[in-house]
Order: sequence, then structure tokens, then C-alpha cells
Amino acid sequence: MTIQRQLLHPRHWPTWLAVALMYLLARLPQRCNYLLGKGLGSLFYRFAGSRRHVAATNLALCFPELDAAEQQRLLKKTMQDQGVGLLEILRSWFTPIDQLGLELELIGEEHLDGDGQGVIVLGAHFTFIDLTGALIAQRKPSDSFYRQQKNPVLEWLVSRARGRYGEPIHRRDFKRALKCLRQGRRLFYLPDQDYGRKSAEFVDFFGNPAATTVATSTLAKSGRAKVVYIVQQRLDKGRRIRLEVVPLPSIPSGDPAADARTVNALIEDNIRRAPEQYMWVHRRFKTRPVGAEKVY
Repeated sequence: MTIQRQLLHPRHWPTWLAVALMYLLARLPQRCNYLLGKGLGSLFYRFAGSRRHVAATNLALCFPELDAAEQQRLLKKTMQDQGVGLLEILRSWFTPIDQLGLELELIGEEHLDGDGQGVIVLGAHFTFIDLTGALIAQRKPSDSFYRQQKNPVLEWLVSRARGRYGEPIHRRDFKRALKCLRQGRRLFYLPDQDYGRKSAEFVDFFGNPAATTVATSTLAKSGRAKVVYIVQQRLDKGRRIRLEVVPLPSIPSGDPAADARTVNALIEDNIRRAPEQYMWVHRRFKTRPVGAEKVY
């Protein structure tokens, strides 16, 4: 992707310096990258007070069976994993996926083929989600939703990174996503964040009512697409990524709330395998049922 001339203006030079630092970090050996990320995550645990509070609140809501000491240990591991995940994002942006030195264990790859039908590939916000998307798209080119960046240099960078393996689609451009699905393409989609009340149902997530998007059902029905879920897990200190493709033939069922419950249950089961690898720093329960108290 060509760099537009206006991005070379001096006002963007500080951002380009930051991009250069990102590139250098991304080129470190995998083991160094993992250890540095863990150290960075320890700094997050110590100094990122607001995000630590959000993660601690989420863990207390979702794992009430853990005592205070166990929750604190899980919180620390969670924050460390945020640092590991951050450097993994950089590696996925700047390093060709076949040069990452990762071992991929992909189970059920055949379910990613739609035989002319579009495929919605559902995932969740694990800290290594960019690696997951790149590893899938390397074998099976996939379009993906993304959030547009306010900084034009970062927008160029993210679009370039995502565009290597499919079309990056602005997260509000559902018309474009539907068109791609109707053309028989794959769409990588993450339905596990709180996007507010619009087009959402309150569905249990670890026993708590969570505003959950029903867009999965809408995309599947209007895009005439089949739906699969990717079970994700990072193993061996980041040297191995295990992905399992689970087909969801019941979606769309005609009941968007039931479809959302199906997806949330899969995500819950996935998280329980390695809870520290999930992005608990997001305010998953910020939208509350009418009359319910705020939790953050």
C-alpha cells in the first residue's frame, strides 16, 4: 500500500517515530517478544489503574467462586497477558505471518469452506486475536471489521496490516459486509463487546446480564452465510497457537436472543480454558438493564 504524500508532513513525524519503534519491537525474536510483553504487562498492572479496575471488576463478576487471593493472582496474570498481546499485535502487523516462527494447530479447517456460500468466522477478543485473524486468513483469505483510527498514519498502518489477507471493512459498513458474504467470501467477526442497547439483547455471560449484539444473526440471514466459531488458545509461551473451528448450523435460528446465547456460551467455554488470555480490560458490562446499578 502506497504512503500518501500528506502522511509525510512534519506534523506526522512523531507518529512515524512511534511506528519505527513498533517495527523494531516486532522484529525481536519470539521469545524476547514474549518476555518483554510480560514485563510490559507487569507495568500495566502497577500503573494502569483504570484498566486494572475494569479487569478486576470483570473478574469478580465472572469468577465469584475464586477467593480474593486467587482473583488477585488472575488479575496480575491478565494484565501481564495484555502486554504479551500488545507485542503480538505488532508482530502480526509488521512480520509476514509465515516468518513469525509460530506453530499453528488448526482443527476443523474444512468448516471454513463455504462452497460458494459466505462464511461468518466468529472469534472473541483474546489478546492474540490479531494473530488468530492473520493465521486464518493466511490459509483462507478473510475480510474483517475494524475501527477506523483518528490518526491518519495509524489508519494507514492498520488498513495496510489488515488488507494483506482480505478487505478491512469499517465496523459500521454492514452493507459492504453483506455484499462480501453474498459473494461467497469469509468475514472475520468479533461479537463479544458491549456496543450499547441498539441491536442488542441482554444475554447471560458468566451468569451476568450482558448487552450482546444480535448482528451475528442479521449478517447470517441477510448475507445468506453459514456461521462457525473459532476456539482460540495460546500455548507454550506463545510459540504455538491452537485454533478449532466449530460449525454453528443452528444460526440463524429465527430467534436472535437464542443465537446470542449460543455464541456467549461458546465464548465462556473458550475463556475458561485460559481466562488470563481474554481482554478483561474492556467494559463488558457497561450497558446495564433498566434499574440495575453501574458496576464500574
